[in-house]
Amino acid sequence: MWAACGPPKARVPSLTPEQANELLHYNPKAETWMIHVRKQDASCEYRLDLPDQTSQPTTIDLDHIVYCGNRPSGKEFDAAVSFAYDPQAQKWVITRFQS
Repeated sequence: MWAACGPPKARVPSLTPEQANELLHYNPKAETWMIHVRKQDASCEYRLDLPDQTSQPTTIDLDHIVYCGNRPSGKEFDAAVSFAYDPQAQKWVITRFQS
């Protein structure tokens, strides 16, 4: 009953694949890593398999995001990324990129 008296939970918009790819493209560390990887294997790219977001998560962690020739990359090219929703800016941001 008390829960009805509080402010409504803020809505967290879903992170779309397009937004996630754009964030990676404009992240200097992620962009530099992909340039390095593509010098070794031009078929490599980021593949972001986003989870179901109906529960409105505020963070999303993705591991093993580099694919080469449509297959997961080897350990030497592997990378991971974490996204978080910034309520002040009202947008998703990258909080961690690890290669």
